[in-house]
Amino acid sequence: MKRLIVTDSTADIAGPLVAKYGIKVMPINVFLDGRTYKDGVDITRDQFYDSFDTYGDMSTGPVTYEDYALEFMKMLQQFDEIIIIHCSAHLSENYNNAVRVNEEFNADGSRRVEVIDSHQCSMGLGMIVLAAAQASQQGMPFDKVVYIVKRMQINSYMALPTLKYLKKNKKITGIKALVGSAMGVKPVLEFSDDGRMVIKTKLFGEQKNMILSMMDRIREDVAGRPINLSIIYAGDSKLVQNLKDVFEASFDCRNVYIARFGPAVTINAGPESYAVFFYPVN
Repeated sequence: MKRLIVTDSTADIAGPLVAKYGIKVMPINVFLDGRTYKDGVDITRDQFYDSFDTYGDMSTGPVTYEDYALEFMKMLQQFDEIIIIHCSAHLSENYNNAVRVNEEFNADGSRRVEVIDSHQCSMGLGMIVLAAAQASQQGMPFDKVVYIVKRMQINSYMALPTLKYLKKNKKITGIKALVGSAMGVKPVLEFSDDGRMVIKTKLFGEQKNMILSMMDRIREDVAGRPINLSIIYAGDSKLVQNLKDVFEASFDCRNVYIARFGPAVTINAGPESYAVFFYPVN
């Protein structure tokens, strides 16, 4: 049986890992000053960040229903089993479009298809996709891979050193009340169990490394267990090695993934944002 793991480009999985596991990445749409780009196809991460300060109007959109349908029909011709894992439905229509396409073009169930809302984004989604791809590569049956994906619990800490990019944001619960409140407030966000992006905590004053200031809370989450870890940055990679060194010294990190936020996160959170995602390894 030929199986395919599918996700969208908000997963922020590095190209070599995509190639290694044969993951199908559906590119979201990026709108920059009136032009439309396919994320990772028409515009690379480096190109996006190199020109970030020159853009006046920036936004992103999901994989359109039409584009998804065309790609899905190709998948059905080439694969017997398809596991589709998308970013939170509260943040994008990718999941809903995938459900519609599967219902309309695989109505007879001739191919085994599972469409899953990860309730995550960026490498929170990416690590779930990688776990599915690794399990498939190990020869695990379809139902077992789906079970693994659905039971994964990702811990997320996303630091926003500035609020100026969030003033028009409507996808973060509680952010409206935060913007314009205390000077110097710096939120740390997380994904709730149902996939909403919410404020985990608020820090105040100078915080050179917001996530490391929360290490006691992170230790409670880890609870002495080995973890798989992702460190994700936007425009500045200076904190990456520091975070990696501290986490590897503090915890039993089995795999450490380094990734760069794509446009979907950076346009809303800003080029100074960074995050860690992790989950316990059994």
